[in-house]
Amino acid sequence: MVGSLMDPRLESRTGVVAVVPMKPLSSSKTRLSRQLTSQERADLTIGMLRHVLRATREAVDSCWVVGGDDRVLALAEEVGVVWKRDAGRDLNETITLAFQEVFALGKSALYLAGDLPFLKSADIHNLLQSSRRNTNITLSPARKDNGTNAILVPAGLLFHPELGPRSFQHHLAQSARLGVSVAMCYSPGLGFDLDTFDDLEAYEVMEPGLLARLVPQWLPPNPGLPMTPLFPPRGSRG
Repeated sequence: MVGSLMDPRLESRTGVVAVVPMKPLSSSKTRLSRQLTSQERADLTIGMLRHVLRATREAVDSCWVVGGDDRVLALAEEVGVVWKRDAGRDLNETITLAFQEVFALGKSALYLAGDLPFLKSADIHNLLQSSRRNTNITLSPARKDNGTNAILVPAGLLFHPELGPRSFQHHLAQSARLGVSVAMCYSPGLGFDLDTFDDLEAYEVMEPGLLARLVPQWLPPNPGLPMTPLFPPRGSRG
């Protein structure tokens, strides 16, 4: 479903369209480049995106993946969500333009990060409930860096994303300037994004087998074969 619009005449379940922006895989997760090859980083990114889309698609009216590359497009088609070209000059403009398209359908817009390995459908349902039927801005902070992993904006509200350093505080301040009520939705699924090798190690402790779930192609084809360690000694991979 490349660039297709959800028909506004369709019956709405939630009145929300989720927007998941993506980079080309060749430029994804560069903070892992010392430990993972470009192919491994691409595999991990695709694994997390697949997980996020599956957790989200049934909880909203529609789910859009914006940007990426041919492999991202193929995944969107595999999962059954909409893929759209990225017309923005940076991440915030990409999301702003997608939000405007969502608002034109009379829907509320949900920005969602694509690197949330613990996300569950219940997290999305809880976030939608926090919005009080899409009447206030709802924010989900990242567990670190004062970032923002989800933003739900009611239809037509003149709110623009300010992702980057201290984005959560910027979003709170912007909401205050607009005089719009804000709800905050906290959960491990929405809070734990994955950026660094320390994250990988910590998350594998939190959920043993996480990487095998996200990237099953990293496992040996024959269960009887010895498995290559997912976490070799630090520094052994460059």
